[in-house]
Amino acid sequence: MSKVLIVGEMLIDMVSESYVDGLEKVETFERHFGGSPANIAVNLSDLGVDATLISRVGYDPMGQALIDNAENRHLETKYIQTDPIRPTTFVIVSKSKSTPQFIPLRGADTAIELPTLSVFDDADFFHFSSWPISYKRSRKTILEMIDYAIDRGVKICFDPNYRKVLWENGKDGSKFVKRLMSNVFLSKPSEDDAFHIFGSMHENEYIKQFHEYGVKNVVLTLGKDGFVVSDGKKIKKFKSLARHVIDTTGAGDGFWSGMYYVLTNGGNIFEAAQFGNAVAAFRVEKFGEKLDRSLIEKEFLS
Repeated sequence: MSKVLIVGEMLIDMVSESYVDGLEKVETFERHFGGSPANIAVNLSDLGVDATLISRVGYDPMGQALIDNAENRHLETKYIQTDPIRPTTFVIVSKSKSTPQFIPLRGADTAIELPTLSVFDDADFFHFSSWPISYKRSRKTILEMIDYAIDRGVKICFDPNYRKVLWENGKDGSKFVKRLMSNVFLSKPSEDDAFHIFGSMHENEYIKQFHEYGVKNVVLTLGKDGFVVSDGKKIKKFKSLARHVIDTTGAGDGFWSGMYYVLTNGGNIFEAAQFGNAVAAFRVEKFGEKLDRSLIEKEFLS
């Protein structure tokens, strides 16, 4: 089985206890261990996929809590760095059945340092998101790792979850995000992600744009309207498998995890996206529960 190397944010999500129209109306929050790359790594551990996470937390109680949680979920913590100056990153999030509101309070995740490059040994996929490239210090690390991945023939997978608010000093990084697509094997934008990068377009135009900038395989998720898969030659639309949405938090991470499960077992992008759809459905219906592959297959794919 292949190994997935994942780099990016590991953080504390403070999620509203109830559904709200806006964060200004929230009175009570619940703590959750989050960060998309960290969630994907934990999900892959649950699914039995070899995954290594490179991240950075503060040298503080919340950073230790994140590390402890990773260890409890049987995830290797060797490459989770601790920052002596910057605090653990927090994100304040609204509980939502659609697209949640969020306020990022950035800290240690902006300063991920280059690990020993032996971490690439046996890796077949290198995954990163838009978060670590939004600050100069961690951006340098990602660019160096991309170059090394290309030299080693490792497939580059990019989560283009770009939002202008995340970028250092309010700079608009959409042009930089587009330039990064030239060597990408797989990208899974949501419709919101695509909008923030390219503006308002039809779903097929979004896919065309990702391919034109160099992405080989594109999976565009459309929330309750399903998703579209394209390998540059064939394009196919699928329906969502979610029946009763409890919370959308983590759905995208679940989708990525399901795709990696199939890809590391030799499946193609269309098969991978269908299993990713099933994992995302499990996640929105069973918020916070550990992934169970047999249950996912029984409930959503049988």
